[in-house]
Amino acid sequence: MEDLGRAADDYILGLVGAEELPLAAAQALARGVDSPALRELAGLGRADVRDATDLFDRAMSELGRPLRAPRAVLWEQARQVAAGLLAGTATTPVAAGRIAALLCSADHLDERGRSSELATRFEVLSVDWDDYPNDRPAIAEQIKAAAREVMDQSGTRLDGPSKKFLMSP
Repeated sequence: MEDLGRAADDYILGLVGAEELPLAAAQALARGVDSPALRELAGLGRADVRDATDLFDRAMSELGRPLRAPRAVLWEQARQVAAGLLAGTATTPVAAGRIAALLCSADHLDERGRSSELATRFEVLSVDWDDYPNDRPAIAEQIKAAAREVMDQSGTRLDGPSKKFLMSP
């Protein structure tokens, strides 16, 4: 189900086209995931795009994982990157850039549609990482603090970090 969920998120974000949904359904069936709409979708050809989108939506609902809003998918991906950063499995500058890109794609809004400063914060900290190499330890701590805010979705403020690292000269 995890692979199908990832395909659903990619579809929502426009990374997977509707013509690819029948193959995703067939692969899910081969892994033991099953629902009536999923079986019907797996039997479609690549040209049946209109039917594929409706069947995919119905299949995901039947499987108990309705398609999510794009902003929810983007925030979940940002949380995954933040978790990797905090666990030490992602490098600081790469994670900061990826989180910035994801949250910018969410139109600088949190999952509830409220304005969020986190995308801008990650963008600025990413630039500061490059512009102030001697200050990277402090910048890394600010990036990790922002990553913790992404994890709990409580951060829409810019408190704590010094202005030097928030605004490039």
